[in-house]
Amino acid sequence: MIYRAKPISYLMLLLLSLWFFTSIKVEGKELSTKKMVALLQPIEHHAIQYGEGDIKVYVFVDPKCPHSRDFISMLFENQKMRTIYRYYIYFYELKRFKSHTLIGAIYSAPSPLQRMLEVMVGKKELNPAQDVELKIEEKIDDINQVAEQIGVSKRPYLIVAKEWD
Repeated sequence: MIYRAKPISYLMLLLLSLWFFTSIKVEGKELSTKKMVALLQPIEHHAIQYGEGDIKVYVFVDPKCPHSRDFISMLFENQKMRTIYRYYIYFYELKRFKSHTLIGAIYSAPSPLQRMLEVMVGKKELNPAQDVELKIEEKIDDINQVAEQIGVSKRPYLIVAKEWD
């Protein structure tokens, strides 16, 4: 199946690039990238991985958020970005979109990456069950706890993990 996403402007690419290098503050204190990565490592197995690059990028998205959809579409269309970076994608609900059951449906799919692309790039409509499996609910809760500790406030929210000496 081939997906056609709308073109992403260079301004959007520039803004997303700048987002990589901004300071993040939590409760008035700066939380270093190293500390954020330390919080993320225990839940890496919950992430949907996309790309084969050597540089890890942790991304928090909401499947109903138009900005998150634009970002995932940009990744889908740009093989070079997926070659340089390995994206660890976590779903973190923006309450106004009420996407909890959709998040559960994506994580429950036999291929969560394929389902994510169908929904976010292909704009496939799903009618997810109202109840989310306990195992999936625990995964969502784990991600939510880490996102709150980091102070994730926007979607998409990006953290680039660089190697430290």
